[in-house]
Amino acid sequence: MRVEKDYLGGAASNKTQVARLSSGSAFWADVAVGPDGSVYVVWRSLGFEKGGLDAIWMARSTDQGRSFGTPILVAKITPFDSTQFSGNGTSECGDFEFRCPSGLTFARFSSIPAVAADERGVHVVWSAENAGGQGKIFVRNSPDGASFHMPPQQLDNEAVGHQWFPDIASADGVITVVFDDSRTDPAYTPDLPPGDLADGHSSGPVVNAWSASSSDGGATWSEQRLSTEPSNPNWENSGPNIFPFAGDYIYVSAVPGRVWAVWSDERDVVQGIDFDDDFPNSDFDVAPCNFSTGNPPYTDPCYGQGGADGNIYGRQLH
Repeated sequence: MRVEKDYLGGAASNKTQVARLSSGSAFWADVAVGPDGSVYVVWRSLGFEKGGLDAIWMARSTDQGRSFGTPILVAKITPFDSTQFSGNGTSECGDFEFRCPSGLTFARFSSIPAVAADERGVHVVWSAENAGGQGKIFVRNSPDGASFHMPPQQLDNEAVGHQWFPDIASADGVITVVFDDSRTDPAYTPDLPPGDLADGHSSGPVVNAWSASSSDGGATWSEQRLSTEPSNPNWENSGPNIFPFAGDYIYVSAVPGRVWAVWSDERDVVQGIDFDDDFPNSDFDVAPCNFSTGNPPYTDPCYGQGGADGNIYGRQLH
């Protein structure tokens, strides 16, 4: 993984290598700057490569990003990735050529980390499976940005639903984490992705945006639901009527006096007809277009009938 530093007025760029792992690859990076100017980069490594490790890492720079110290292993993880639900290792499942052996329909998601730094230290969050196979948000706090003294903890002990796509920010002594959550899903089991029934049908609008906040440096957390209406991330809106894409992703930003969260949301999507007669088990088809016979031109009015009506919603938290 490399961080690009572009100079104004020129095409050349200086590349500072944040970390070189002895094995595996680095993906899904996030960055934060602490009050003293230290730069913290977090990322995930993958375990399916030879010698690789499913883990969250962090590297620190104390010279404005010119160089980085030896990476710190934040946590080994059991990933909560959409690939585990497809039956063939693909990351999204839908209709036609995107049918999966599992018979399920779902959008891509992965275990990704995020980082924030404040006067109390550095705070890293990520999504992963717990011992029961449930997708949860984990957090680990470093008082000095150089080491982690306490083990990772779950943000909550809610027994139902998966959690994924976290982001984190800090201001005014309050750390805020936002994430997607399916705790209202009546069909929840660890063996199903969010929003699916075992037979491949939809379990309904069961996903909400949530936040968790801590005013004691990440030791304890309180939660609130952000979205006023639930949605389902599995609409086949990429195509449409081929496979789902649930947006990238959910974010929070904090400055003194204000905290804002935004997220992608499919509550306004209009359901359509299932055109895939050989795979008629999905409630996720959307209104606009029939792609079974080829791609309609983008001037076709079918695109304006609500099947692609995913939107961005936001809320001020403080």
